[in-house]
Amino acid sequence: MKDFAKYIGVVVMLVGVAILVVPFLLGTTNNTNLIIGLVLVIEGLLGHIYVNNMKKGSLITNILWAIVLLIVPFAIFFFAKKAAYTEAEFAAYN
Repeated sequence: MKDFAKYIGVVVMLVGVAILVVPFLLGTTNNTNLIIGLVLVIEGLLGHIYVNNMKKGSLITNILWAIVLLIVPFAIFFFAKKAAYTEAEFAAYN
């Protein structure tokens, strides 16, 4: 589970790419599919950066990340970051 938590952002990106590719292959592309796919790819990229950023972060930086990542995905990425690294690993980088 620890290894999977480090790559949760990549999984979100792959889901976004799948949402972009499947309608294209079926010939049913519309703006809704494009917007949802784009949002998931961007959220996955930012979430991957957040989870793999080894700095623990303060309350203000977590609030800024929550605004950037939107509230619900931030909660998912926050708990994935907690699951991916131990306090000793955080302490080694801070």
